[in-house]
Amino acid sequence: MKKSIIIIFLIALSVVLIVLGLIAYSYTQISASFSDVSSVNVKLETLSLSSLIKLGLDVLSGNWLSAVLDVIAGIELGLVFELTNNGILPVYIPELEYDLSINGIFIGNGSSIIDATINSGEAKQINVTQSIQKESLSPSVDSIINNNGFIDVEIKGVAYFELLGFKIPFEFESSKQVSIVDEIQKQLSQQSLQ
Repeated sequence: MKKSIIIIFLIALSVVLIVLGLIAYSYTQISASFSDVSSVNVKLETLSLSSLIKLGLDVLSGNWLSAVLDVIAGIELGLVFELTNNGILPVYIPELEYDLSINGIFIGNGSSIIDATINSGEAKQINVTQSIQKESLSPSVDSIINNNGFIDVEIKGVAYFELLGFKIPFEFESSKQVSIVDEIQKQLSQQSLQ
């Protein structure tokens, strides 16, 4: 009788250890990355005649990028995150949190409710719209000018893997370079035609 209890206990312990091993392996096989900036939408201040004249004078004096950046009310970035599960078990990802920097200057935090189950061997793209207001963008304006209108969007974040009601964090970090000059020029020409 004692032998059968010991054998049953060892089998149950083995099953628990195997399940925990599969969970641990699946957790190590989850990855999150910031994969792309799908769109850049520049919101411009309402342009008055005096601001258009000032913009024109700044452009004529060679300060065109600085002048254009002065009329930006904010930027809306379409961020694309990729979540991949190369593990054996499906995983549930409830949310994503990240810090956003432009040209190495901290701009602010962002988050998104993901609410997605990622099956074994599956990758999902998550699109997040990140709005950056002028006040947040102001500290990086000089770096954008010095970088000829290019912005290096850097994301450091944490995605959460949920298991049995516990949120287990895993970190990721990535960056992408985007030029905002063409988008600004396009939107300025559209606004001046109206």
